[in-house]
Amino acid sequence: MNDLKAPLENKSHSSTPSEEVHFLSGWRFIALVTTIIISIIGYFLFSLWGGWQDVLNAIAKVGTKGIFVALILSLINYALRFLRWQSFLKAVGHTLPWKSSLRIYLAGFALTVTPGKTGEAFRSIFLKDYGVAYRKSFGVFLSERLSDLIAVVIIASCGLWLYADARPIVILVGLVIVFVLFAVQQENWLLFMEKYAKRKLPQRFAHAVEFIIETVLAFRNCFRAPVLIKGIILGVLAWSAEGIAFYYMLSILGSDISLFTALFIYAFSLLIGAVTFLPGGLGGAEMTMLQLLLLNQLPAYDAVAVTIVIRLTTLWFSVLLGLLCIPRKKLKITL
Repeated sequence: MNDLKAPLENKSHSSTPSEEVHFLSGWRFIALVTTIIISIIGYFLFSLWGGWQDVLNAIAKVGTKGIFVALILSLINYALRFLRWQSFLKAVGHTLPWKSSLRIYLAGFALTVTPGKTGEAFRSIFLKDYGVAYRKSFGVFLSERLSDLIAVVIIASCGLWLYADARPIVILVGLVIVFVLFAVQQENWLLFMEKYAKRKLPQRFAHAVEFIIETVLAFRNCFRAPVLIKGIILGVLAWSAEGIAFYYMLSILGSDISLFTALFIYAFSLLIGAVTFLPGGLGGAEMTMLQLLLLNQLPAYDAVAVTIVIRLTTLWFSVLLGLLCIPRKKLKITL
C-alpha cells in the first residue's frame, strides 16, 4: 500500500483525532453484501426458471476457456478505460504516478453496483491526497459517464443498423450525439439550460442540473471536443471488448447470432440497466439480455447461462478487483 502514500501526506495536519479504517465499512459494507446476496438469489431463480440442470450443462459447455477469454477481454476493457481516466485527469491539470492512479481507478469498481455507478465517484476521496479537488475529480467522473453513455449508444446503434426499419432511429441517435457534443462546448447554451432548470424544474432537480452544468463550465478542458472524442473512441473499444466476449460465449453454445446482433444485445441491455437506476443495472440488464436472446431463438437454458456467466465475468469481476484494490484511508473523526 506504500504506492498510495501521496506527496501531500507530509503536510502538517490538524490535531483532530483520526483513525485508520477501511473505506468499505459501515453502511457501504452492508449495502454491498446486501446487493451480493440479492444477486445470488436472483441468479439462482434465473437458473431454476431456465431448467437447473440444463443451465449447468450450458455453463459447463462455455467452460473454462470461454470464461478465461471473457476475463481477458474484461481486463482489456478496464485497461482502455484506465487510459481514458488518465487522459481526463491530465485535462484537468493532474498527472498521477500510474501505479497509484491505477489502484485508485480499480478501487472505484468496488462500488460499481450502485445506481448509475455513482459509487465510483468515491475515487475523489483518494485523489484528494494528490491535490485533486473534489469538483475537479467529479468533472472527470462526469466526463467518464458521458463518454461511456455515448460509446454504448454507438455500439447498440451499429447493431440496429442491420435492420432497415431501424436505420432512421440510428440516424436520429447520431444527430443527438453530435448535438450533445456541440452543446457542451457552448457556454451560452449551458447557462440558458441552467436558468431554464431553475425556473421550470422542481428545486431538487434544478439544483442537480445547476451543479452538473457548473461543473462542466468550471472544467471545460474535460469536455472539449478532442478530449471527449478520444474518450468516446476508447469507450467504444472498451465496451466492444466485453461485447465480443458475449458473442464468443454464444458461438461456443452453437448460436447463429451475428457479432453485430450480439453487440447490440449486450450494449442495449447495459443501457436499460442504467436507465432503471438499479445498483449496477442489476435485474434490468439481465432481464433485457435474456428477453433479447429468447427473441433471437436461443433456448432458455442457454440464454440464462450466457447471461449469468457474462455478468459474472464483467460486472462482478470488476467488483472483485475493486475490493482487492481499496486502500485503507485515515478518516478524521471529530470528538
